[in-house]
Amino acid sequence: MRSQSLAIDILADELIDLLSIESNFAEIINRIKADIPSLTDDDAKKVIQLASALTDKNDTDKIEIVATTPVSFKTKIRKTKPVLEELISTAEQTILFTGYSISDYFQTMLEKINLKSKKGIVIELFVNDYKKIKPILSSIDHHDRHFFKVYEYSGKEDDKMAALHAKTIIVDRKRMLISSANLTYHGLDGNIEIGVLVTSQTKIEQLYKIFSDLKRQKIFTLIE
Repeated sequence: MRSQSLAIDILADELIDLLSIESNFAEIINRIKADIPSLTDDDAKKVIQLASALTDKNDTDKIEIVATTPVSFKTKIRKTKPVLEELISTAEQTILFTGYSISDYFQTMLEKINLKSKKGIVIELFVNDYKKIKPILSSIDHHDRHFFKVYEYSGKEDDKMAALHAKTIIVDRKRMLISSANLTYHGLDGNIEIGVLVTSQTKIEQLYKIFSDLKRQKIFTLIE
């Protein structure tokens, strides 16, 4: 969130979208004043300048390719496992991550995430089938609803074939890794997996909204 007001952030995002598709300055002013009739032309111009500044700030977004490759394959691309370890170790406020498949190979990193929760960092784990990974979580304090929350895909009658298949981790709402890699040996060390490490507040807020909507619509339910 750029400011302390969600309403202001939503307005700023709408203006950024408008600036990206509309080049007619007068038309942009008219569109803004249609939404907020009390604004003068000068006020509208100041709003546009603010949105433009935010747009310029978004130009600093960074995307880096990350990969899992077999040991025999030599590449200068950063590897998935070290990047994942770095994200976990640097987390200071929140960690949101998903697990379609989680094995014992991820146990060490999972314990580090657990230690983060004990320091007051809020952890949210989204899983497809809780029963399958419950043994992996047996030594983790994941029943603390304040600091370590596990959400299971509950599905809907109309979506019987759907499942959580996303593999992503978001740290402090600032950096995220989106990858094809599962949290297993093959996903982190053995297979050929491709992902992107993204630094972008705007894109991360969009992804956070997806998970917020999934919780709100009861598509994911909190494990008690």
